[in-house]
Amino acid sequence: MQENTIDPGDVLRKAKIVLLIDWPTPDLPRTLLEAGFMVFCYSPNGYTRAEIVVEYPHDVNQKNIFPPKNKEGFLVFRPLASSPPDIDIVNVYRPEQEHAKIVTSLLPAVGAKCIWLQPPVTSINTRDLAAKHKLIFIEGHDIAEIARQL
Repeated sequence: MQENTIDPGDVLRKAKIVLLIDWPTPDLPRTLLEAGFMVFCYSPNGYTRAEIVVEYPHDVNQKNIFPPKNKEGFLVFRPLASSPPDIDIVNVYRPEQEHAKIVTSLLPAVGAKCIWLQPPVTSINTRDLAAKHKLIFIEGHDIAEIARQL
């Protein structure tokens, strides 16, 4: 699919669940949560579910807790035993050389139909790979900025 026919705002409005593969700052998952999305994350250590809690959680590894900065609540990532279901969007903030594995292995495993490259990440090769796999492809648009406008 060609990006110029896709409205990122429409794609995000239709979504409920976002999987993040890395992010530039903790503000990105926090913004998505505050906008009402269910947010999961993926790293080589597995999947986590993001949430905002009022009090410091003592049942979570400290490296998975981000204290509030000018916002209410702690941003927390709780480990999951398996992959999350029914992901709408996979937002990627990783180098291009990792994209092929993400598109061919991770997206099918979580049922996602959209790969969204978080700026400044861009890739012609990933655009072509997404088209080959009949995925919605978005780049050049900050998902958090669009979520704030919804």
